[in-house]
Amino acid sequence: MHVSINTAVFIHEIQAGASQLVCLKGLTDRNVDNIEVRGELFNEATKNEEMKQIFLLCADNDWKFFYSIPGELFLKNTINPNFEQHLQMAEKYHVDQLKISLGDLSEITEEQFEDVKDLLAKYNVKVTIENQPNNNGVLDTFTSQLLKLKEADVPVGYTFDSGNWYWVYEDPVDAFKNLSEDITVFHLKDIKDKETVLLDEGATDWKCLVKNLKSDVPVFLEYEISEKDLDGQIQKVNNLLAERVAEA
Repeated sequence: MHVSINTAVFIHEIQAGASQLVCLKGLTDRNVDNIEVRGELFNEATKNEEMKQIFLLCADNDWKFFYSIPGELFLKNTINPNFEQHLQMAEKYHVDQLKISLGDLSEITEEQFEDVKDLLAKYNVKVTIENQPNNNGVLDTFTSQLLKLKEADVPVGYTFDSGNWYWVYEDPVDAFKNLSEDITVFHLKDIKDKETVLLDEGATDWKCLVKNLKSDVPVFLEYEISEKDLDGQIQKVNNLLAERVAEA
């Protein structure tokens, strides 16, 4: 297994006018397994063509295609009204996995859970929910809501964001111990004083987290990295993944 890349890595270039497609082309000679684009970073005028080209780029490089939705699945007592639209988009452009924040499902009914299950069965795309850096992402709240989702047999995975815990004053290692069996995707970042920094420059025991992940869980870098630092950050994670295999 090799590291995977979320286009948050290229946020500086994208804000300066580069497309996600152009940035991803810079990964073709690097050892990565999957890529994840971000819905909020597309130019709507060119998104359709860009999504087509990103799918082709993924096919050429044997990358799986992940897509991050800028929104929440559950809005207290209703389902995100755009959820099916996102599923349609994912199927159209051969996206392998969609990621969306869990949101608040405190007043979601059994019937609404069934509606979500029907939508997921209708489209050939996997969906994961993610812990957020807000009240819905506090560990006790998130754990109870995730349990409710599992009890309703809603077939979604879970993207563990190792950085978001700091914004709700939780320890990511403690959160990991409570949630490790549910994790299907891992978003890796290191945090210092609520600022994202390069690996080994923050407070996160990221090596411990990665070493204790289930072996089939993809590990995504999801923080801004300059071009001069990118190879080093990729290599840090790839070295650890190789060590994990050797020690297994």
